[in-house]
Amino acid sequence: MSERKTRYAEFCRSHYVPLHFQPWWFDAVCLRGAWDVCLATEASGDISGVLPYYISGYPGLKTVQQAPLTSYGGPWLPPPVRPEPNPYKRSKVEKKIFETLIGQLPHSAFFQINFRPDVTNWLPFYWAGFRQTTRYTYLFADLHDPDKVWAGFKNTLRTDIRKAMKAVEVRTEPSDFCSVFRLHERSFHRKNLHPPYTFPIFQNLHEAASARSQSACFMAYDQKSGAPHAGLYLVFDTHAAFVLLTGQDPAFKSASAIWLLFWEAIKFCAEKGLTLDFEGSMNKNIERGFRAFGAQLTPYHQVFKAGNRFVELVYGMYKSIRTWRTQLTSSR
Repeated sequence: MSERKTRYAEFCRSHYVPLHFQPWWFDAVCLRGAWDVCLATEASGDISGVLPYYISGYPGLKTVQQAPLTSYGGPWLPPPVRPEPNPYKRSKVEKKIFETLIGQLPHSAFFQINFRPDVTNWLPFYWAGFRQTTRYTYLFADLHDPDKVWAGFKNTLRTDIRKAMKAVEVRTEPSDFCSVFRLHERSFHRKNLHPPYTFPIFQNLHEAASARSQSACFMAYDQKSGAPHAGLYLVFDTHAAFVLLTGQDPAFKSASAIWLLFWEAIKFCAEKGLTLDFEGSMNKNIERGFRAFGAQLTPYHQVFKAGNRFVELVYGMYKSIRTWRTQLTSSR
């Protein structure tokens, strides 16, 4: 373990750090400890900014990207003990912290990280030669009144959820995490695709999160046959919850059990006083389903940089092919 990782772990034990930035999260999803962290410090030695990152690729072709099963990364600044009231001084301090973090990033053939939605400033990265594209998620920032949330659903969604209530039984057993992943994997397979992460990585994360009581597993089983219809896996901390992955059996798609599980997740978060991030999606068909819940469409930055012109061209071709495949499979 590097000295910076050790110091970062100590910092996280005494300060709030977002879920996806936790050392235990990176240890779970990054094989062979392939992660490190950039740290910015004040004159006193206190940490003023962090940027953990996942290292992948091959010798001579190192990349820095989002860790598997990790929606957000990038820089994060802990709230100062004494907030600076002057906007100019506050912006100056933030710029300096970002520049320090950027300066510690390792040289790589390619860099790509999704910033948290609450990190709106990427100018220091732009000045350092990085590029950006805007992506979107759906977010419930206020779930204190589930009845009001329910009233904000699209009419047909409420109908689908009521139908599912008559067809399935919802269980919240941690041991069902395998079943959720199998359904999730099947959603990829029917489009001739594979998840960009393996079951052992998901299992590592499940074990780490459940040991800390920071995950919830929702499964919908047929009331008559007991067959699994759909699954949803939620991760959370003391502030926010995130839909890590979902899946449904296409044979039972018309039963709409997956939407009932989202409603169960919403009520779960309301009870715990958490916000809820649907974690995407940019897929047109999936987005249509998420939009029906009435959550807030929320932008976030995806920041990237190629080490050279050749890598940039290859990445451009890769994104074009991936977009084409997504459009093709989502239309099936």
